[in-house]
Amino acid sequence: MAAQRSTDVMPGAQMTDARNFYGWKLLAALSVIVAVNLGVTYVGAGVINAPMAKDLHLGRGMLGLGSTVFILTNGLVAPVVAQVLNAWGARLTLCIGSLLVALGAFLLATWVSQGWHYVLAYGLILGLGNGFGALIPAQTCASTWFERKRALAMALVLTGSGLGGLISAPLMARLIVVAHGNWRVAWYFVLAAALSAALVSLLFVRNRPSDCGQRSDGGLADAGQRDAAGRPSAGTVPSVYRTRERWTVGEAARTRALWLIGLAAVGESAAATGALAHAVPHLRDLGHSAEAAAAALGVFSIFTIVGKLSIGLLCDRMEPRNAWSACIMMMGLAVWVATRAQSDAAMFLFTGMLGFGSGAALTCWYATVANYFGPAAFASILGAQMPFNNTVAAAAPFLVGLIYDAQGSYTQAFYVVAAFSATAALVLLAATPPRRAPSRADRAARG
Repeated sequence: MAAQRSTDVMPGAQMTDARNFYGWKLLAALSVIVAVNLGVTYVGAGVINAPMAKDLHLGRGMLGLGSTVFILTNGLVAPVVAQVLNAWGARLTLCIGSLLVALGAFLLATWVSQGWHYVLAYGLILGLGNGFGALIPAQTCASTWFERKRALAMALVLTGSGLGGLISAPLMARLIVVAHGNWRVAWYFVLAAALSAALVSLLFVRNRPSDCGQRSDGGLADAGQRDAAGRPSAGTVPSVYRTRERWTVGEAARTRALWLIGLAAVGESAAATGALAHAVPHLRDLGHSAEAAAAALGVFSIFTIVGKLSIGLLCDRMEPRNAWSACIMMMGLAVWVATRAQSDAAMFLFTGMLGFGSGAALTCWYATVANYFGPAAFASILGAQMPFNNTVAAAAPFLVGLIYDAQGSYTQAFYVVAAFSATAALVLLAATPPRRAPSRADRAARG
């Protein structure tokens, strides 16, 4: 009888658990950390890097090399991040990442005076800090705390990166102006923000609901309405697939779904980085002013946030895979619109659709992986996918530039990107929920 009582959940206790659920406070902390370690280091840092490059006489190639190394480091370190995360938890992993960002910012503020200094401090060290201190550990933590509202939780965490970029970019520009062009002052600000993020990690991040004596979704998850594989039980209304099995990376790698998800992620990244990196020079070639092109990038940033939040609400009610396919198709269509963006309306349509699609698609990618393979395997699977995904993301702007150099126009390059994205979107529809292959013991038991 005592064992029976320990597992029963009384309605009143469930309501108390939900009302005092720590998960929403946790999301606020994760959003702040991601805002610093991703939004500030990637978007806000771009404002600092321009006057820094001018002052240090760095060429455009060297400036671009720092960003390329940043993206590659972020992706290539992902398997290591997953191992550290699985061993030590999100709390310490995020703290390590924040301290690495602080170290990189300190070196940029005090030491950098040559091109290779910049590539080491920004590309490598801040890239490592971004890998350890942002998306993989933050989204793993969010997926562990939330099941019924998992997509919304992941979207709220991702929104932190957009808000961090929107706030930090003008703030950095203002700091440099107030400091009479001394860009090192802005890096000191990044240093302080990163140390604050490390403190937030230690004080407010909890790895799993059981650390606070709670359950996912505050005890309101619809566990009783699904079978062991995550399918709706008989008599229930079909909704979003969420596995209840514990997958390993090896088991996931033997499923068609994982490979199709990886292809879709590449199609998403190619459109986002390939088109965005060349958006301003392309729009200038079409006759738009520098001010208009900058405004178009502002629209992109705003719509990434709108995309994340709206898709987060939607994907807790419909399959993220289907929404993801639509988002990638939208991104491909946006790149096609870019080839005809002579008017202001077409220009803003291009950046708005690309922003909404890229922001929403990232949320869908993470939600699909977490729902298909479970929070326990989430970090390891992303860690296996991100090196290849980020390599394509880093290469896409370079390849688009090569086609431009050969053709004298972005039109053919953008057609290729749009077609690749559309193909990835259609292929993704075949990535139906995976089924675990029976083990040897299971096959032996069946005779």
